[in-house]
Amino acid sequence: MGKKHSIYINPLTDFGFKYIFGREADKEFTLSFLNALIGGSVPITDVQFVDKEKKGESKDDRALIYDLHCELKDGSKIIVEMQNRYQAHFDDRAIYYMAADLYAQSEKGENWDYKLTPVYGVFLMNFKWKDVKEQHLREDVCLYNMQTKRVFSDRMRMTFLKIPMMDKEADDCETTLERWLYILKHMEKMEAIPQSFTKDPVFRNLNRVARYAALSEKDRIAYKKSLKAYRDAYAIAETERAEGRAEGLAEGRAEGRAEGRAEGLGVGRMEEKKDIARKMLEKGIDIDTVSLITELSQSEISSL
Repeated sequence: MGKKHSIYINPLTDFGFKYIFGREADKEFTLSFLNALIGGSVPITDVQFVDKEKKGESKDDRALIYDLHCELKDGSKIIVEMQNRYQAHFDDRAIYYMAADLYAQSEKGENWDYKLTPVYGVFLMNFKWKDVKEQHLREDVCLYNMQTKRVFSDRMRMTFLKIPMMDKEADDCETTLERWLYILKHMEKMEAIPQSFTKDPVFRNLNRVARYAALSEKDRIAYKKSLKAYRDAYAIAETERAEGRAEGLAEGRAEGRAEGRAEGLGVGRMEEKKDIARKMLEKGIDIDTVSLITELSQSEISSL
């Protein structure tokens, strides 16, 4: 018997993210999310999806990074990007792609007078910044005058949203944006869309559209492939973290730690392995893969 699928698709997979936010048929989800994030006093009533292939990305990146390019009626561009795994210089990468979209506007013709159309970047991060002490769920970035604190230009704006920092329970979510972040973080494990969310017809429709059972056979095949890539990437990230911890412990022992303390660290190491195994199991990764990554026996994993 095969593994039972979750009731809902995982929105953190490439397929799930684009199935919910990147289809003309269900554009209401994209509009709801964007209005909750940047709509302001004038709501966004329509978006056009623009196909743009980013150059220079490796094949492996596609399991980790995926995006949507939207254009508003006034010509403004919105890049919505989802990244599941930490990448060195991710902040520089965000600036680079924003600048590339601004530079592309120079292709308008020889009479172009350098007037730029705004580009807004929305970066959904399934991780937190490394080596940054003070972090927030939402971080908004723009060009501003360091002396006067006045916004210098609103032609390039970026918002970074860190999904792991969304720690509210469903009934505590007060805004549409908080509800969307809760959905992104928890949807694959949900038995139902929270009742408090379904007062909004957008989330009632999401309850119908995002169910695994609602997918066509073709979409199910594509989703399974995307889900495997997501889980493999997660397993690799957990392995790297585990190896980093193991290396740190080994270095500590090499510096001459007492045997008694080394024994205590060994116990701590076992608990870390079990913690990693629990997280992998929660993500739906099979026991064989968990055992391979954590070096725990299948019986040890089954007892967790």
